[in-house]
Amino acid sequence: MMEGIPPGPGLLRRGWRRLVDGDRPWGSVDIRPIRMGLTQYVLVVYPPGISDAERRSVRIWRGWPMWGTLLWIAADIVLTQLIDPRAALALSTAACLGAGVAAFVRAGDARTRVRTMKATVMSGFPDPSSRAICRKLQALAVTLIEADQHRQLGLISPIQHEMIWWRVYDQIQLDPSRPRSGLT
Repeated sequence: MMEGIPPGPGLLRRGWRRLVDGDRPWGSVDIRPIRMGLTQYVLVVYPPGISDAERRSVRIWRGWPMWGTLLWIAADIVLTQLIDPRAALALSTAACLGAGVAAFVRAGDARTRVRTMKATVMSGFPDPSSRAICRKLQALAVTLIEADQHRQLGLISPIQHEMIWWRVYDQIQLDPSRPRSGLT
């Protein structure tokens, strides 16, 4: 047994919960280099008041391109050993798409209320509009992270935390190209 790592399924369960629940109840912030000096900033904010189950369903739906691809590859590899390669391809594709449809349906209306803010900045290229969006995104992310820290320290109540979350959520514009749910 390795020191500091508890034995048994508890570690696996905690790892799975962290993967499905995410780091923060309000969403995530991601900063990643993409290519040729470009850095992409992405802030994802779930609708305030979302339940843990809804948040998990939305995270699973949003992660489907990655885990769906892995499911498709793994299923195809396993099934190719058992049945005809064409049938294996058809079954693995059906399983992948079926899992995606199930994740979509399970995420329901909550998936349409998630707000995302993106900024892409090129190193050494002064683009004032991209830099302004990036600064706003960073400021909103810092606001949410500080609210999390203040809540953990007991400096603010859960209601105050959610009010800060609402303010940030309201500052992120809905993407007009996304279809809206409900009657309009």
